[in-house]
Amino acid sequence: MLKLTKIQQKIVDYLDGPLLVTAGPGSGKTRVLTQRIANIVDKCQGKVLALTFSNKAAEEISERIKEQISSDNFSRVQAGTIHSFCLDIITNKGSQIGLPSGLTVIESAKDKLELLKKGYNNFNNVPQEKELRMILSQIQYYKQNFISPEVAKIQGNLDDSDIIDIYESYNNLLIANRVIDFDDILFYAYRILVERPRVARNFTRLYKYILIDEAQDLNETQYKIIKALTIDFDNLMMVGDSAQSIYGFNGSNSSIMTDRFVEDYKPEKFFLTENFRSTSNIIEAANKIQPESKSRSVFPLKGKLEVHSFEDEEAEAMWIGNQIDLLLTKGSNWVDHEIKLDNIVVIGRNRYLFEEIEKIFQGKEIKYSIGGSSSNLECETLEMKVFETGLRVLANQNNDLHYGQVNSYLKRDNKTNNFLQDLLNNREVYNSDLNINIISSVIDAWNILSKEKEGFSKALKKIERAIESLNNLDENFQFLIQNDINLWKDRWNKYCKQSVTGDRSLSHFRNQVSLGTLNTNNSSGISLLTVHMSKGLEYDIVFILGLTQGTFPDYRAKSLEQKKEEKNNMFVAITRAKRECYLTYPMMKMMPWGLEKKQNPSEYLSLIE
Repeated sequence: MLKLTKIQQKIVDYLDGPLLVTAGPGSGKTRVLTQRIANIVDKCQGKVLALTFSNKAAEEISERIKEQISSDNFSRVQAGTIHSFCLDIITNKGSQIGLPSGLTVIESAKDKLELLKKGYNNFNNVPQEKELRMILSQIQYYKQNFISPEVAKIQGNLDDSDIIDIYESYNNLLIANRVIDFDDILFYAYRILVERPRVARNFTRLYKYILIDEAQDLNETQYKIIKALTIDFDNLMMVGDSAQSIYGFNGSNSSIMTDRFVEDYKPEKFFLTENFRSTSNIIEAANKIQPESKSRSVFPLKGKLEVHSFEDEEAEAMWIGNQIDLLLTKGSNWVDHEIKLDNIVVIGRNRYLFEEIEKIFQGKEIKYSIGGSSSNLECETLEMKVFETGLRVLANQNNDLHYGQVNSYLKRDNKTNNFLQDLLNNREVYNSDLNINIISSVIDAWNILSKEKEGFSKALKKIERAIESLNNLDENFQFLIQNDINLWKDRWNKYCKQSVTGDRSLSHFRNQVSLGTLNTNNSSGISLLTVHMSKGLEYDIVFILGLTQGTFPDYRAKSLEQKKEEKNNMFVAITRAKRECYLTYPMMKMMPWGLEKKQNPSEYLSLIE
């Protein structure tokens, strides 16, 4: 293991008291964070709680800590996202504010819209979907600001009264179905911590040290939860970099870390400025984009940073494809190993920019993936959609919403208030698009799951055997349904690795799926990533395409704050590169209405050149 620098060692050795670490790109942030946790576990009593913003980051922290401490001590460290921690609070302590047990999470906009429509049954006509989405957005605003329907009635004006009434109706339907939406996770966790301060005190008796990773991404809601959790508590560490704050559209505000935390907790401050990732040319360019960054090169290598313009987007994509061919066959003077596809990334400000490069990669038969990891994927076959929707009812027997959806798929009427018994015993199917034999195996699988808490693999095998026994199934259908089954196999296998036999339950499993903690990394080949997707990753070779004014920086960035965040986006994109970084743009661009339009190079390029 590489030796720590003096500053890194001081942070690792800092045991008690509030701590703020400003860590630039490539400065060993995760290494310092995990080694400090290992040091705390070695020298201090109690548990450690590490909170971050993505499941991928939480997994990386866990894996690194596993390598540094004994298996006996690993149970003393809890690493996860803020949402997963808050859901645990609700699951274990929700009854203290009157929440029912066995709550499950709905994450899809479709489910929320369906409940909202049901909420209108007590009112007049149901609005059009566009208006419903606006109402959902207003409800989301209330929840993110911890405003309950009761408080909204007191604070709101008369113009808001209809929305507040439907907000109350929507919330009542959620609880009647024993489900919560994603915004409820933070909303109810905050209520529990504030209304039942003993719960917060019990957590800080259990967790003697709390660490917040990527603290520049905190928003007001999350910070209020951290403050409610840490009353009269000093051992709080925040680590982040305001120059990498790019989630303003989600309400994040780097001043929470740099100003509010400093004012509220008076932490000891440390700065990590040495960049151990990137070569000097790349760091120099990044610092021209973001002069506030104090990032310093420690590599003796200069590396490569080049700007290239092209006639149009097709020529730009063709050049990138040819350059990748050269790198794969001849290598790079700056990379001391054979270059493989997964050493390369193409970054675009927005996803639509990948259209031409995808055509080139497909023509050259170059393997690539978009996004880096699977999101909350849904099944593609109707039969497995029935299976996964029924799982929600098995996990939560009060779930009228998804019981209704199963019956809608099967084209049968809702006949009973005993949702679970109906799913397990009713084999009526009136949808001719469904394979009745496979649906019968799905019902058999549900019956296995209703009796065996950990029989998930056995249940899926039941469906697989039914498929194998059927003749003349369309080959494409067989491929798709096996992919769907494999998706649920992967999720269950990952859940089993993260949990202990005897502690598993279908509702907990289903909630972990909703939180995205069971997503598997399907990235292979060259990665095509938006800037937001690329955060926290690093590659030997980086191509940043589409660098025209209005695209990057985005035309929507109008205010000073938005323009600053766009610069942060560019800073993040460049600093993903370890050895080579290519900045490209087209001089002409095909517009959505079918005409070509002359493009101006991004203002960022003039800062670099």
